Amino acid sequence: GNLTYSGGLTNHADAFTVCRESGSSRMRKDVILLITDGDPTAPPGSPWDDAVEAAAEAKAEGMSIIPVMIVPEIVTQLNPDTVEYLKEISSDGSMFEASDFSVLGSLQESLLA
Repeated sequence: GNLTYSGGLTNHADAFTVCRESGSSRMRKDVILLITDGDPTAPPGSPWDDAVEAAAEAKAEGMSIIPVMIVPEIVTQLNPDTVEYLKEISSDGSMFEASDFSVLGSLQESLLA
């Protein structure tokens, strides 16, 4: 399905839920490539905990989660809490970085190969 960019907030929990509810196909692997430029800021309350819980539900249903953080070249160090969070929601404990959205095509090809 198509996703609409609403702007302003980062809701990883909803992203995982939408992916889970979109159905799966025996013709493809169920992979969630989470591309983010920041920490979850929605839903209100505890967005990090909600995202971790939603990620766990997706993984329990057999989905693989691969987080990719967009990190502009001017950023010299990522927030360690963000790195830990992304590794926690990942299926294999790893996360990837991309310098901008333009490199995502080649990164996606290599990750999903």
